Amino acid sequence: MRSLIFLIIACVLTLPKLSYADERGYAIAWMQKSAEYKAVLSQTFKAASSQLQEAIFDNQWTAAIEQFNQNGIAQLPNAIILDLDDSLISTMLYHGELHQDGEAHNLKDWHKWVLNGKAPIVPYVKTLIEKASSLGVTVLLISDRICYPTPRDPCPIKTQTLKMLKRLSLVFPKDHMFFRGEYSDWNADQSTRRSFIAQRYRILMIIGDDLNQMIPKSIVTPHLGREKFVNQYNDMWGSRWFMLPNPVYGSWRDTLPKDINKAISGYHNVFKGF
Repeated sequence: MRSLIFLIIACVLTLPKLSYADERGYAIAWMQKSAEYKAVLSQTFKAASSQLQEAIFDNQWTAAIEQFNQNGIAQLPNAIILDLDDSLISTMLYHGELHQDGEAHNLKDWHKWVLNGKAPIVPYVKTLIEKASSLGVTVLLISDRICYPTPRDPCPIKTQTLKMLKRLSLVFPKDHMFFRGEYSDWNADQSTRRSFIAQRYRILMIIGDDLNQMIPKSIVTPHLGREKFVNQYNDMWGSRWFMLPNPVYGSWRDTLPKDINKAISGYHNVFKGF
């Protein structure tokens, strides 16, 4: 009996720890397979849809920080901003392929996947798109897909993305899509693109999976500062801003220490001294 106990302990002690790749696999699997993820999508898009009519009839309503002190927004046409990847279409087949091949995200595989053109639509997003259409609200897409101009096309990846969307029966004019790098100041911080849109539309809602899609400079703000942003704009969540979960990638990962254990608290650390 004693030898059996020692054997069990030895086996437990020699179990391999989950690597970053394993944890990334769980995150991808959650977004691909879990009922919980789909339930979050359903409730988020339904909540946004039900809020839209109230937003239209409130002349002071805006979801863009860039419009807070802007005059004449009530005279602008109404629009919502929707993030592209993993808010409108899913990139999880791409990330799943990388995980199976043991590869990290890279431009070669990314462009190969975009050219493949077979991204599925995010579940339940059509609830919001159809509601916006019925109310005459324009849906605008912001994406951090990067434009690398050629002599024939100023943004080939936008052209490829439009073809992908058409296969899903999603038709967007090119000037309703705002890609990173289309202008020199359209960089990773999306506030310059929101400012551009804010001169042309009243932004009623922003729906995305990254704090950078709502709040300026959050992409370079450490995680504690990002938490303060969430509290500072608490009234915006669930009325003007709708955040979708994404444990696979995003600016939240870039703000954490390289040693993930330094970002994780246990109860002994939190309640030390009590």
